[in-house]
Amino acid sequence: MNIAKISTLVLTALVSQQGYATEGTVLESAYDRAEKAYHSKEWKELPDEALVRSNRIKWNRVAKAALNLPEWMEFSLSQRTRYENVSNNWRKNERAANNSQLPLQSRVHLGANYGPFWLMFEGQDSRTHFNEPGDFTGRMINEFDILQLFGSATFKNVFDTGLRTDFHFGRITLELANARLIGRNDFPNTTNAFDGGHFALGNDKDWRVRTFLTAPVAIDEIRLDKSSEKNLFWGAAFESKQLQWLSGEAYYLGISESKNPARSRHFSTFGVHAYKKAVKKKSHFKDHEFGRWDYDLETMIQTGKRRNKDHFAYASFAHIGYTLNAPWIPQFQAEYFYASGSEDPSSGKSQTFDKLFGLRRGDFMQTSLYGPFGHSNLESVGWRFAVKPTDNSMVYFKHHANWLAEAKDIFDGSQVSGGNLQDKTGNSGRWLGNDIELAGEYKLGSNLILSAGYSHWFKGDYFDKLAATAGSGIPQNGEKDTDYFFFQTELRL
Repeated sequence: MNIAKISTLVLTALVSQQGYATEGTVLESAYDRAEKAYHSKEWKELPDEALVRSNRIKWNRVAKAALNLPEWMEFSLSQRTRYENVSNNWRKNERAANNSQLPLQSRVHLGANYGPFWLMFEGQDSRTHFNEPGDFTGRMINEFDILQLFGSATFKNVFDTGLRTDFHFGRITLELANARLIGRNDFPNTTNAFDGGHFALGNDKDWRVRTFLTAPVAIDEIRLDKSSEKNLFWGAAFESKQLQWLSGEAYYLGISESKNPARSRHFSTFGVHAYKKAVKKKSHFKDHEFGRWDYDLETMIQTGKRRNKDHFAYASFAHIGYTLNAPWIPQFQAEYFYASGSEDPSSGKSQTFDKLFGLRRGDFMQTSLYGPFGHSNLESVGWRFAVKPTDNSMVYFKHHANWLAEAKDIFDGSQVSGGNLQDKTGNSGRWLGNDIELAGEYKLGSNLILSAGYSHWFKGDYFDKLAATAGSGIPQNGEKDTDYFFFQTELRL
């Protein structure tokens, strides 16, 4: 028995109702049954897989097998523990010291299925330890809450047309395109959710059309989260995978947010995303193939009203990669990103791109306590190199150079209290500095994932000049380089 199976069986004993006398036999049988279902056509598709990338919620259901639950029930558990440390805090009015925290995230996934219908519940508890007053705790705390609670219906051959339809109604999580504007969070300790409905129609393989109308859920650290009828978020998308060399989406997103007039948003986002996936396994290369190109291109335009100003903004992302048919299948990747800022924030025009509910980790860096860069008022260029020593492991090194798109606009994401860092004169310039990162992941089967990473941010002279400006709000030593380290375990049962 390998180490992955041993670790999983020992941990599954915590939820098993069987006696310890037969623990080894019962749990080993449960693990084998769960693995068989996961890797074969016996896998029972979950309704979440039509909403988000399947790897967010798909793994072998060892806990379900150990409890001998019927096939029509869904039951799974996950627990993530991460230690992280960041030095030389830079956010406005943040405590001027190193910040070490221990975020914990626990989830339970429950569901009942009858024919094409599902009723699904997902609860999440997010907490952090060792934080002190003045530390950054945004996206860290959301004590036990309802992440998802929805009913769904899936019909895989509507009127014998070969078309598939999916309906979801209730509280859901959502992802679209490469999750740059809406995604299910994978690194922050809390998770975006939406109350409303989702509909999809497609042929189940090559293409589908999606629409949704929701109210974004506001995270409350202590009380139950709730949405507001004054805030609406909706969209439509066409997704295609019909060509081997070209997949992608064309989409429209709309938001109407008026609960807080000072932060009101009433605008539309139009986007086009095209990509070709990189090779993940050496066996996927053709015979005698030297290597293979991949790419990811996305352009987004926003128009409407933002914070009671006329709003027109845009963002573009491009990466070009090449993977070698060699041991460890090394991949080289060049990247460029631009998100507009407001040339004159004091004017009646808004040109600052709004990242909506998007994810940043895949494009930029680790987030959580760190995460200085995002999809707003930023220009970033860089490269990364990744290797896969085994099918279950991955290591990459990344370097980016970063600038503000507009010197007078805010440095988005630099807020603890009292707003973001900003030099309204523009005299601090645009140069934010270089950041490098070394990170890796190792999967012990599909149930236990170990990951760790180190980042160093060589801060640019923007911060030196801000530190010399009275009232800027930058913490003491905030202009000095920042180091970030994390180590994380994730158990999925």
